Amino acid sequence: MDEIIRFVSLAQTDRFTITELCEQFGISRKTGYKQLERYREEGLKGLQPRSHRPHRMPQRTEAEVEKLIVVERRLHRTWGPKKIHRVLEVKYGLGKPPARSTIGEILRRNGLSVKRRRKPGSYEVNSNGLTEGTQPNHVWTVDFKGWFHLADGMRCDPLTVCDNYSHYVLACRAQPNQQFKQTLRAFQDLMRQVGMPEIIRVDQGTPFSSYCSLGRLSSLSVWWIEQGIEVEFTRRASPQDNGSHERMHRDLKAEATEPPSANLPAQQRRFERWRHTFNHDRPHESLDQQFPAEFYQPSPRRLNEHDKPLVYSSDFEVKVVSDNGHLAHEGRNYYVGEVFAGKAVGLRLADSGQTEVYFANVHLGNLRYDADGGRFRPAAYVGRPLPVSEAKRPTRRRAHNSRPQPPSRKGKGGGGG
Repeated sequence: MDEIIRFVSLAQTDRFTITELCEQFGISRKTGYKQLERYREEGLKGLQPRSHRPHRMPQRTEAEVEKLIVVERRLHRTWGPKKIHRVLEVKYGLGKPPARSTIGEILRRNGLSVKRRRKPGSYEVNSNGLTEGTQPNHVWTVDFKGWFHLADGMRCDPLTVCDNYSHYVLACRAQPNQQFKQTLRAFQDLMRQVGMPEIIRVDQGTPFSSYCSLGRLSSLSVWWIEQGIEVEFTRRASPQDNGSHERMHRDLKAEATEPPSANLPAQQRRFERWRHTFNHDRPHESLDQQFPAEFYQPSPRRLNEHDKPLVYSSDFEVKVVSDNGHLAHEGRNYYVGEVFAGKAVGLRLADSGQTEVYFANVHLGNLRYDADGGRFRPAAYVGRPLPVSEAKRPTRRRAHNSRPQPPSRKGKGGGGG
């Protein structure tokens, strides 16, 4: 500013030509004459710095459209520019909505977008043994979102079920616990409504899996298998194996649990509203910004309301597990787990000479006979058959977990107090 005033002052003295002054100050003649013209019209006020912002912006986003973008973001705080761009097309019928980069700039300008630093490290997904859904109801993913307390102090355990192919959220149940009976009723109600899948994928937590049982099967997974559903387990402590389901949980937590509702029925109504939005209004990137409801349809496989016994082929010897979880075979008793109590298992002699034990199509383990007696070699751990006297006891005993007792210290060093 000082240099501009000095230039104008020297030009008013008529001691120098405009060309000479422009050369001394390092500006063009056009700029010099422009400053002199502003001084003649407005005085010193005309020499103040002016904005370079254009007077007209033909491509500027209209205020009404910008308002719609802000409203959608505030309604759905997990939605980014890609999803809002699609919503402007479908919900509001805009033929040419703003570019995604423009939507991102509008969100930043209104303080609705914060840069999130990606956590270092990569998490490899183990696709070996995991089935990718190729059609609706081919694979269901099931999990419990982390529990939280409601406003009345009651615990809420959200049970979520999602179709792997269409990403359609089939159920989001606000349960007071993760117990077997409560979860079983939830699946019975769901399968009466939409049918059954071919495969259910779960982690190794309760009530889906049990480390105390053969094949890691729990009472719930045994019921699934009886319904003709195959059960897939992800790796332990590897949520990335079920990444799309965990990503859905992040949106569920942000949009439907913070802050928690007053009680369990109110939280369930909130879950249902969120589920409808997720399925019908939220574009999904892996579906090319389409909606999960456009891809999902109910399953033709119906729930087996009556527990029909499993049917094995003729090369199996069928035996029923006792009420305390033991299997009798050739004068010996083998503990197979209380989850199989009253269930029919199949025994088949393999080419190796070992007797294989199956529940439906799940290989539980082998009965192996050594020189020192019979042994049961399960798939998950190694156990041994119990004597008949012990097998009849109602208490549960597993010799493979028992530890040898330390030798008695009585009489050594004053009684071993």
